[in-house]
Amino acid sequence: MVKHLRHGIVSGEYRHDTKLLPKAIAERCGTSFIPVREALRILESEGFVLFRHNRGAWVTTLSISDLEDLYELRIELEGQAVRRAGPCEERDIELLRDIVDRIGIANKRNEESKIVALNRDFHFLIYRRSNSPRRIKTIERLWSHAERYQRMSVEFRHDAADEEHRQIIDLLEVGDHNAAADAMRGHLTSTVNLLRAAFPNPDPVLK
Repeated sequence: MVKHLRHGIVSGEYRHDTKLLPKAIAERCGTSFIPVREALRILESEGFVLFRHNRGAWVTTLSISDLEDLYELRIELEGQAVRRAGPCEERDIELLRDIVDRIGIANKRNEESKIVALNRDFHFLIYRRSNSPRRIKTIERLWSHAERYQRMSVEFRHDAADEEHRQIIDLLEVGDHNAAADAMRGHLTSTVNLLRAAFPNPDPVLK
């Protein structure tokens, strides 16, 4: 039940700042009310659900301030992961280029979910070479929230970050991990700027 609801929130099936109806969810999933209630409490602890006094459970709201806070952490941790990553072998570089090619194809077909999934594969193929399981777990938790913003960025980013991804690969190929880390930070920053420009108010709620 937790996985079902988390995926539903991340994918947008349960939209942000909307009320979650436990009984309706239970009926839909063919279960009792209790597992749904317990799942909502778990998701509250993860930051996906907010219980409002006398108003029930709501999907947490997306906002520019939350986006900036989330990506500030990602930029720091993921930049370090790239810098600490071990040398990439030829096979790794080929795999990264193949993923970027597949992202381009998915982008032309407007396959949002595939773009997001392949983008995750691209990033974590690099991050896992940092040999820091604790760092990876932290990044994975941040990504579970960032995916909601990534899906929004697909609507505005028509190039699917192709050039930025390829720049990172080129720098890893020649072993310049410091420059690759800077390129990764720039890549993540561009996503923030893209969404900030799309919602220029001081701290709008994203619809």
